Amino acid sequence: MRSLATLIKLQKTYVDEQRLQLAKLQEQLEQIQQRIVQHEILMAREQVAAQKNEEARATYGAFLSAAVAKSRALEKERQTAVAAIEAARARLAELFEDQKRYEIAEEGRQQAEAAEERKRERIAFDEVGSISFIRKNKK
Repeated sequence: MRSLATLIKLQKTYVDEQRLQLAKLQEQLEQIQQRIVQHEILMAREQVAAQKNEEARATYGAFLSAAVAKSRALEKERQTAVAAIEAARARLAELFEDQKRYEIAEEGRQQAEAAEERKRERIAFDEVGSISFIRKNKK
């Protein structure tokens, strides 16, 4: 049954594509997390600068409100990326499960074919043995 082998190949392609998609999403999450860390470092630097410098202290309030908004936006972006990764993992698991199902079906088909072939061989050998027995007994 050629179509099952083709289906398995196709499913493996889908699994590989989904793995690549998952890797891209994980890379994006890593980049977002790096941006969050960089932003936190910037906020800490500005806070130290505001404590040391009178001019910086005057503009720190505006900076802080913008920084908090950016922090919220980055956190929302991170949560969206995490949700996308979870969905991609679920899809990958589903695709892999389908692939395994097809592979198990193919293995079962091959075992059934092998059993049928053994049965045919056994019948052929039995027939040869019966003919040989009959010939020996005729003499």
